[in-house]
Amino acid sequence: MVKKCVACCNRENRSSNISFHRFPTDRIQQQQWLTRLKRLDIKDVSNKRVCAIHFDVSSFIVQSKKKKRNSGASDNKKRLKKDALPMECISDLRLIDCGTQTDLDMISLSNLFEKLTLLESNIIDFSIDIERFQNDDYNINYFTGFRSYKIFRMVFELLQ
Repeated sequence: MVKKCVACCNRENRSSNISFHRFPTDRIQQQQWLTRLKRLDIKDVSNKRVCAIHFDVSSFIVQSKKKKRNSGASDNKKRLKKDALPMECISDLRLIDCGTQTDLDMISLSNLFEKLTLLESNIIDFSIDIERFQNDDYNINYFTGFRSYKIFRMVFELLQ
């Protein structure tokens, strides 16, 4: 399951080094967290997370795990202190805009419509018109299989 912070747009992925922390089990502490994060609209916090960015450095305890047998390095795990509280959010959540890849403003949208119109007119210019090959028997043979434009025209009129 993807972990997403309730206070910002951070998500857990392989490249990020941000840790995500569960809400405390104590109801009073949960309310304090929600108040500080300006998320009083959330009722059930059982599957919700808050990223480490919303906590002060002093809110963490760094625990060392045992060294791995093959590697000489040890893993450090950041855990929140029991009484840790997130820093207060300055802005209201409704004002936060995560943005998406498809966000377009009116100027860029009008530029895209102009390009579309230009490209559509270019398609018309590049369309194949049979009169274009009237004096070019090689291309008439290539595109239609007839030896000349006169033969092609004769068969075409016969079929009409």
